[in-house]
This record gives sequence, structure tokens and C-alpha cells, in this order.
Amino acid sequence: MKIGLFTDCHYNHAEEIGGGRRPAASYEKIKEAMEHFRREGVEVCFCLGDMTDHTPSDTKKDIEKCYREAMELITSFNIPFYLVPGNHDYLVLSADEMRRMCGFKIPPYTVICDECDIIVLDANYRSNMVRFDKAGVVWTDANLPPDQLEYLERALRCTYRDCIVMVHENLDNTLDRSHVIKNADAARKIIKRSGKVKAVIQGHYHGGAHTVIDGIPYITLPAMCESESDYYRVIDV
Repeated sequence: MKIGLFTDCHYNHAEEIGGGRRPAASYEKIKEAMEHFRREGVEVCFCLGDMTDHTPSDTKKDIEKCYREAMELITSFNIPFYLVPGNHDYLVLSADEMRRMCGFKIPPYTVICDECDIIVLDANYRSNMVRFDKAGVVWTDANLPPDQLEYLERALRCTYRDCIVMVHENLDNTLDRSHVIKNADAARKIIKRSGKVKAVIQGHYHGGAHTVIDGIPYITLPAMCESESDYYRVIDV
């Protein structure tokens, strides 16, 4: 089966936001990605987080509008879609608001596909293990709470199938430390011990990366809002 992937659209009506992000351009890039996914016969697609962004002058209504525009574009292609939440997704909108607006599914959960299980996690929790939408976003303080580590271990133990793990922030500890989940070591130990994870797929680190840890590819997709090419991907599993 084929899985479509993109990440870090940071979609907004602004032409440019600090740090080299070009958020307005992401609308056409999302459209291009979805058209490619349809041509390729993709069966399910994921955004690895940070669907929208905002400027200091944006109101909550402005951000909700951008979020709806992006979601309406994606869902118009009738390909099953999942948003893996990123830190920017929680800056203004709560998980419950995103669920009401578009059916956003709150992690952790598993997507059962024909060829594999896709385990989706959410590391947008402060060190006090309160989620960003309730505790406030500190992007350098990302953690997987105990219940998600338990879910990961249980999901891997209870399946006989190959698995892919998806999360916005980074489990790859070779990347810049500010982007790495604080308790990433605990998650990697579970992943290694299971022997069932064929890839870990992440966003957040805008430059992208590909690292092999314990024989497992840790794939970090480049940010759509900054990339001129390679801002979406199709993988065969």
C-alpha cells in the first residue's frame, strides 16, 4: 500500500514569517501533494504537524479560517487523512476545537492499514505532563506522557504486524537537542525491544533528516513551508 506524507505547512495568509517560512505558498503545495497522492493511488495520508501558523496581528478567527481552508482542501480529495498534532497546532486551538472543526483524532491511536499498523503519538506535553493547549506551548519542552509510552508498548506487544510510528517532535536524538523529545530515550527503547517497527516518521526539524538507529530508519520530513522541492513524499509499505 502507499502512504502520503507531508509536514510543517504553517499555512497562513502571510507571504513570509520569520525564519524563512513562506506560509501562504503552502496552500498550493498542499494541493500539489494531494493531486500527486491521488495519481499515485495513495490509500491514506498524514500531515506530521504544524498545519497552520500565525502572525502577531492574527486573531483566533483568522487562524481558524486558515485551518478550515487547509482541511477543506485536503478532504476534497477523499483520501483518508490524519493530522499528527504539532506544537503550532496547539498555539491557539485546543484538541477539542480541532476535533469539532474537522474530526481531528486525539492521539495516541493506531491506524490499521492493509500492510501495517501506524501508531500515532503526541509529544506536545510539558515536563509536568500537561498538554500544550492547556499548559501553554513551550516548543523546546516536548514530552511523551506515561500513558502514551504505555500505549506504544502495548500496541507493539499486541500486534503481529509490521509497524510505523509517527510523531511530530523528534525521537531521533542525533538532531538539534531543542527539537528532540525530552524522554525520547524511553520511546526508542520500547521501539527497539519490540522488533516490529520498520520506520519512525517525524516532522518539526525543518531541514529534514534520515538517521538509522538500532537498524530502524528515523525519517524526518522537510518542512513544506520552507522547501522548494521534496515537500511531500509517498512511501510503499
